[in-house]
Amino acid sequence: MADDLSNIDKYVITMRRQFHEFPELSFQEEQTEERIIEELENMGLRPHVVPKGGLYADIKGGSEGKTVALRADMDALPIREENDISFKSRNDGVMHACGHDSHMAMLLGVARSLMQKRDQFNGTVRLLFQRAEEMPPGGAVELIKAGALKNVDYVVGQHVMSGAPSGTVAIFPKECMANADEFRIRIHSKGGHGAYPHTGVDTLMIGAMLVVQAQTIVSRVLDPTEASVITFGRMDSGFRYNVIAPHTELRGTVRTFTEEDRVKSENFLREMVSNLCKTYGAEFEFEFLRGYPAVINNSEVVSVIESVARKVVGEKNIIHPKPQMGGEDFAYYVQQVPGAFYFLGVTDKNEKNPGANHSPQFTIDESALSKGTRLMEEVALKLLS
Repeated sequence: MADDLSNIDKYVITMRRQFHEFPELSFQEEQTEERIIEELENMGLRPHVVPKGGLYADIKGGSEGKTVALRADMDALPIREENDISFKSRNDGVMHACGHDSHMAMLLGVARSLMQKRDQFNGTVRLLFQRAEEMPPGGAVELIKAGALKNVDYVVGQHVMSGAPSGTVAIFPKECMANADEFRIRIHSKGGHGAYPHTGVDTLMIGAMLVVQAQTIVSRVLDPTEASVITFGRMDSGFRYNVIAPHTELRGTVRTFTEEDRVKSENFLREMVSNLCKTYGAEFEFEFLRGYPAVINNSEVVSVIESVARKVVGEKNIIHPKPQMGGEDFAYYVQQVPGAFYFLGVTDKNEKNPGANHSPQFTIDESALSKGTRLMEEVALKLLS
């Protein structure tokens, strides 16, 4: 007898807990991948494994038609879990703190459900299980290189969101996730005694000035109608309280949505470093490391997601947040084919202090997974119709 909806729900929760208990870091998802392959083969599917990328498998309907790809990421984070639960991570210092365990489980639930109704739809649903979303360059590029998007008409990604009420769906009409870039700046010069600053060059002072001045790039250089962020997350300098630091290193991130703002941020930041160092007589090294590009949703796919969400969660449970400043390598998929990325709320309404994504207290209300599974499935079927 085919599984009914409640059994699919139980299966999804069971798989989510198994993945949660045995998390693996980016590019190390060996056991995770083996477990997914086992499940897919038990369903009668033939996964295509892509080294460093993950795997994909096709569910073919009753006859030829369009192809829709659904993506789930597989990797965990280097975080020691603090939740007191029966399926707590057994891999010390590694945790599914961003919900990728749920993503894999829901996609497997979609697969199990669709395999029971293949004669009820036309076309193909391609399941993408991707490695290393958390570590650039990520696994998406490898999957794409291996042909995972060949003949794909649409691609859809779903991500759980802590802080959003359980069962809600966050939809973004266009901009969803930002360009996520990193910079590294090293400032060098002659140090000196703290009592005689005129005999050396204070690289720490130059670094401090740069931290402040860089914010004028956001406020005075970039388009004020477009969201952007420049954050200095690390500054290493000096070794003694009374010695002028001969070396200072700064690292940070730039988040933008347009290519124009991305280029301007890099160029102006480099010019600021150059001018400050020239003024005070220091030398510098500047690296701007391009990370994941922005996720820009396709309006046609967004319209389908919103239409299905009204049916699955109801109009009152659809929210339209501002674009997120985080990064996602799902961007590479939507650069190739029309697609969209959206979020599923997973925080219980009675939870007063939910653990955020990427925190050691991150947890979810598992009842939301039923809606997420159904939403993904029905979005795929509607795009095929």
